[in-house]
Amino acid sequence: MGGLIRADFKKMFRRKGLYVCMFIAAALGVGMALLYNYFWQERGNRIAMTYGIMEMYGMDTEVLDEAFSTIPKQNLWAFVNSFLSDEVKWIMSSICICSFVASEFSAGTFRNMAARGFSREKIYFSKLIVCFAEIMLVTIAYVGAGAVTSLFNIKSPAEAPVGEIILTLAVYLLLLAAVASFFMCLCMIFKSTGLAVAVAIAGPVLILTVFNLVVMANPDLGTVMQFFLMQTFITVSERVQDGEAFIPLITGGAYLAISTVAGCLIFRNCELR
Repeated sequence: MGGLIRADFKKMFRRKGLYVCMFIAAALGVGMALLYNYFWQERGNRIAMTYGIMEMYGMDTEVLDEAFSTIPKQNLWAFVNSFLSDEVKWIMSSICICSFVASEFSAGTFRNMAARGFSREKIYFSKLIVCFAEIMLVTIAYVGAGAVTSLFNIKSPAEAPVGEIILTLAVYLLLLAAVASFFMCLCMIFKSTGLAVAVAIAGPVLILTVFNLVVMANPDLGTVMQFFLMQTFITVSERVQDGEAFIPLITGGAYLAISTVAGCLIFRNCELR
């Protein structure tokens, strides 16, 4: 199976789409870091004035408090954690993964590999490993570019224990593997690159929008959102700090197991042309 995996990695690195997605992700990382830096530069001026005006007129500042809580503190780990929790990486990765896997159907590569004696399961897991590598490369490009840019404004490397940082990174790693498996499962269902990418991007956004509307009508249902894979990224740091890292771990593990089994079963019954 090693030769099969090496062949898939060679195909992955020959694709221009991966490098384009990595470049865009890096550019977005730089842009987000500059926006955060701008926030800290203006924090003592306009933001304080905004708070003062709202308090003067008796307005509730809770909205501002909630908005500013999403801005990372002035240390490197806070910036890295913020980049790891947002949606840029999985949106860009969905394009890479779906275009890679779906093109294997149109290019006939699946059939060629199977003709050499590889089982469907080995073919599937080889592609899954490559998909995980793609999402990791895009994530590294995004987080790395953002972290390097943020170095101009940070005051300290980290304000969290080493053990907490390692556990947080481990949870993110599991969630990224679950996202890669989920996107590959979508490719097994739709096969078409365009359709798979559209569903991978629009699906989570649509579901989150509907859930937010439902939660606004019934706040008690807000706890359900913590089990939505893309939403789980946002809660990782908070869960680890509260000693509830098992919640995102279980969520990520469940998505990884279910989507992998489902995708493999669908692929086993796919007709390869």
